[in-house]
Amino acid sequence: MRLFGLASDKTKEFTLSNGVPVHLQHRDLTDAKARIQREGLPRGRESSIWTSFRIQGETLFESVEATFDPEIVHIHDHLAFSAAGKYKEAFGCPIIWDAHEIYEDLASIEEVRATVNSRIIQDNVQHVDGFITLNQSIADFYHARYPELPKAVLLPNAVERVAQTSYDGRLHEKAGLAADQKILLFQGGYSPHRGIPALLEASKELDDSWSMVFMGWGKLEEDIRGYVDAKSDRPVGRARVAMVPGTPHDELLKWTAGATLGTIPYENTGLNHLYCSPNKLWEYPSAGVPILATDMPEMKKKIDEYGIGLTVDRALDPTEIAVAVNRLSNLDLGLMRRNCATYAVAESWHNYEGRLTGLHTRLGKAYGKVRTPWPEQARDIILRLFRRK
Repeated sequence: MRLFGLASDKTKEFTLSNGVPVHLQHRDLTDAKARIQREGLPRGRESSIWTSFRIQGETLFESVEATFDPEIVHIHDHLAFSAAGKYKEAFGCPIIWDAHEIYEDLASIEEVRATVNSRIIQDNVQHVDGFITLNQSIADFYHARYPELPKAVLLPNAVERVAQTSYDGRLHEKAGLAADQKILLFQGGYSPHRGIPALLEASKELDDSWSMVFMGWGKLEEDIRGYVDAKSDRPVGRARVAMVPGTPHDELLKWTAGATLGTIPYENTGLNHLYCSPNKLWEYPSAGVPILATDMPEMKKKIDEYGIGLTVDRALDPTEIAVAVNRLSNLDLGLMRRNCATYAVAESWHNYEGRLTGLHTRLGKAYGKVRTPWPEQARDIILRLFRRK
């Protein structure tokens, strides 16, 4: 296995801890304008974006072609998907498309980008042998819009099951909070449409036993800082809002474990958010932390099925959020934490990885790229003969 991607500055090569080599090719777009002219494309942003995406997809393809002949090409997202036909023509191997988002309806996407994203998908679905996405709602969207796609294999953002050690107090200490203070945690990018304004306003109505803690980075950092620095009559160690820096991913769960509730307050800004089932839906419970999320259908389904948290209306009314948090008893929270342990086992990556390897094996055999041991060949022949009777 080899991984290929793009780098904005310079080409990089390294090896992951599991021994998989990674090649990140420098993304050079200096020829974009000249290519638009050569191809006689109309002037404007659509041609610019369309050309830029194709150049980047072709850059990845050329890196692969210059390195080895793959038995299977597994393409993530839509940019690399723009070169799917080139992989099929050059290597004659199965193409798997792994769609992590609804690329035509991302939060705040401009219309011209949505048009280009749709164009890329429409032009390349004919080359797809295997299709992967996160959940049934997203699968239903793609199958309705692109009926040529194969039946989706559902692979959520599950995490590996890890043994949890006792919390060492690091999140409380860094946030300047008393050891017994309850934490409502937002973790990740401080981006628009992730419910941050609603959480900030809800913090004004939280009981003194609760603090809103933001852990991450991003565009809305100054907005959060304003609440952190605001005067408060709360006791020392009971801050209304606190903010701590992001942390390396391999340490993330040790910090997350200090939260009482982890938030996923996505705003209903397009289908990609409406049908989301983000990493945090697995990461929080893996750290033993129940969830407070917007009642988007896929998140609500998991939360309600396993009893690992609560949801609030997607209108994200700050008062409703505060009331929902304040009324949680220690008994409620204890039950949710126990359910998180059950969920972390039932929904660990271990229970999904067979879907991925099974798809690769099936397509590899169909294309003659994976040799089948004789006993399995014999079984397949017997089954085929049996079906003919």
